[in-house]
Amino acid sequence: MSVDTEAPTRGALPPDVPLGTYRPVDPHRGPGRWLRGLAGVREEILDWVPEERPRYTRLGAIIFNTGLLAGVSLLVALTTLTTVPWVLLLPAGVLWAYVIISFDGWLIASTHGMLGAGKAKVIVPRLVISLLMGAVIAEPLVLWVFQPAIHKEVLDGRQNELSGYESQYRHCNPEGAPALKTPDCADFQLVIKDSPEAAQQELDKAVKNRDAAKSEYDALYAQWDGLEKLARAECSGARGEGLTGVAGDGPECDRNRQVADRFRDDNRLERRQADLTAANTRIDELTRALGGAKQTAGRQISEAITAKVAEKRENQGSIGILDEDEALGRLAERSGFVSAAQWLVRLLLIAIDCLPALTKLMSSSTAYDVLVSRQVEVARRLHDRHVTLRERQDSADNDVWLQRTEYNLRTRIGSIEEADRSARAERESGLDAEIDALAAKLRNQS
Repeated sequence: MSVDTEAPTRGALPPDVPLGTYRPVDPHRGPGRWLRGLAGVREEILDWVPEERPRYTRLGAIIFNTGLLAGVSLLVALTTLTTVPWVLLLPAGVLWAYVIISFDGWLIASTHGMLGAGKAKVIVPRLVISLLMGAVIAEPLVLWVFQPAIHKEVLDGRQNELSGYESQYRHCNPEGAPALKTPDCADFQLVIKDSPEAAQQELDKAVKNRDAAKSEYDALYAQWDGLEKLARAECSGARGEGLTGVAGDGPECDRNRQVADRFRDDNRLERRQADLTAANTRIDELTRALGGAKQTAGRQISEAITAKVAEKRENQGSIGILDEDEALGRLAERSGFVSAAQWLVRLLLIAIDCLPALTKLMSSSTAYDVLVSRQVEVARRLHDRHVTLRERQDSADNDVWLQRTEYNLRTRIGSIEEADRSARAERESGLDAEIDALAAKLRNQS
């Protein structure tokens, strides 16, 4: 008579048997099974404790959500770092989510069946790894949460930087004046095509020459004017030192007039006056030319500064993750609310990333853990017995083969010895026959 050793299933039970009376229950089919598979749960063991199914289904959902969060985080980071459309970056996000889900699934699956204090010793190092990964995953999401304020801060900072950059160039290259040679302007010197310095130098030289000629002319004119006044006074009969007091064109009047006229002719006062007029005309022309050169130089300076600012704006490029991080730091320094909020969001995201390990650490040992532990222990013992049995079987086989080999060795050695004895006997018999033949031959001859 055979004995049925198969455990009863729900389909084999009568309809009047209460639910939950027999274990294991029927296997569960549905999305929950897939979620539990993420946590490394073995359904054939869980069928013995179906009450644990909701717990491990939600644990699998936590692992899935963590991977989904990691994929979104990488997608946000890549869209910030590159100009590729986000749709084309989806495979990278999916791959990263798969990596995180696989890692978290290993973290949880490796703790199944651990009981007591041993569970904490195993989970704590895994929790540290989760913290590190959570910090990496959380940062792009923190920047994404504060993105509107961060982008405004980045744009404002860049505009202020450009304004200061332009202001420094205009300070170091003033219109209508030479560029400043101060240390702070060493990197802000502009070289323009039509510099007004040559025109300024020519004007300064012309003014200097005019002023020197005018000073000399004024001195000579003053001397001539004194001589001319003396002659007029003498001719008018004025009285005074050096004057005769006699009116009319007398000898002294003629002499004084001749002295004044000779002084004027010898020093070419009329020519000097004409040269001064020409010099003033030249200075006016150079002044107008300098004004035009300054306008041209000012326009060229403005165009060069505009080009420098446009080049710097182009070099700023698109807003990157480092720009966002620096902008968030500036916002946090100015606002205590932003500082607290960004740390709260960061810690919350890290906690979510660590949730699978935290859930396992905070949960007490479940009935499923007990069953897994017992099954693992039973499997270990069965394996030990199996290995022992195989060892004994292999040892017995080896002993039999050893005995058989020794028997074959003895048999072959005996055969060789027997053959050797037979060969020696045959040689001795042949030798005796030859001896007898020789003896007979010798007797016949004698």
